[in-house]
Amino acid sequence: MKIALTVGHSRLKNGCYTSADGKKYGGCNEYRWCRAFSKQVKTELTKMGHKVDRILCPEKKFISSSEEKNYKLNRIHKGIYDLVIELHLNAASPAAEGTEVLYKSAAGKKYAAAVQKQLSTVFKNRGILQRDNLYILNQTKPPAILIETFFCTSKSDYKKGKGLANRRKLAKLIASGIQKTK
Repeated sequence: MKIALTVGHSRLKNGCYTSADGKKYGGCNEYRWCRAFSKQVKTELTKMGHKVDRILCPEKKFISSSEEKNYKLNRIHKGIYDLVIELHLNAASPAAEGTEVLYKSAAGKKYAAAVQKQLSTVFKNRGILQRDNLYILNQTKPPAILIETFFCTSKSDYKKGKGLANRRKLAKLIASGIQKTK
């Protein structure tokens, strides 16, 4: 398969991140973690024979988060992809924890369920959720999933995602879920 792997959010021209930041709760910055994690996800999917294009918004270029949407969608629409995966981390109170995968289409649901099953071996299973109000899910031609890997505001979740070894483990789980849908 040809996969577009996108990282949710960006770093704006003024240096601010458009993502959630759970550092004050013992967690991490969503964008920075997902940017690093996307490398491991790409590696694992590539090992399984997929062609993966990693799409990140340019750092310190945009003035507002609204520019992220057009940047990503233009690149996705120029490529001929079989699947779009967008990486995110959830954020809420420090007590919230777990993983969930969002989708819109029936094809997306299949991928979401398979990835969710894998990630919930590490994190609390919050299930899959159909959403029709997110551009990455409803404005792409191929099926798309948005992975909320864990809560960046949860100290216990972050422990399971912190460091290269844990990111590699989680990337293998995502790739395994995608592979099981073939």
